[in-house]
Amino acid sequence: MVSIAATAACGGDAAEEEVAAEAAPVEEVDPRAAAAARRLAARLGEGLELVPTQRGLAEIAYTQPVARRERDFIVTAIRIKNLAENAIAGFSVDEYWFDREGNTVTGDQVRFREPIMSGEIRDIELRVPRVQGMDRSNYEFTHQNGDIKATLFDEIEDPPEPEEEEDGEEGDDAP
Repeated sequence: MVSIAATAACGGDAAEEEVAAEAAPVEEVDPRAAAAARRLAARLGEGLELVPTQRGLAEIAYTQPVARRERDFIVTAIRIKNLAENAIAGFSVDEYWFDREGNTVTGDQVRFREPIMSGEIRDIELRVPRVQGMDRSNYEFTHQNGDIKATLFDEIEDPPEPEEEEDGEEGDDAP
């Protein structure tokens, strides 16, 4: 078990400082958790950071799914926005297609490996083979730490374009 304690002088008398030091909570870190965090940080390398993720119910906004036929496939496009306070880890969308009797005939799933940051907008494309008798579809949103509260929005702004790196800006010593 690791205990962290610190003393700081603030100009008060010694008795006040001792009371303040005794009242301050001492954080105890499980050595296994500390070792796991060090191993993970070493694997991440430079330029990557850990972010807090949403636990329990996470809220997203989504646009009405738009399905179109593309050769022998039905392609469905959905735009989502993370409305949760923290990043959503392990976000996935499952699409199920049913026939007139309610039997499942086909489906698809999209899962994001990287977390969706708070306020981030993503476009999702689901592709299913066209099957005779397809009548209606259903969508399920989930994430690895809980459930999703999905709210239908009429419109969500376009996601920002990724910034392109220009050649020769950093580390280029050419004359």
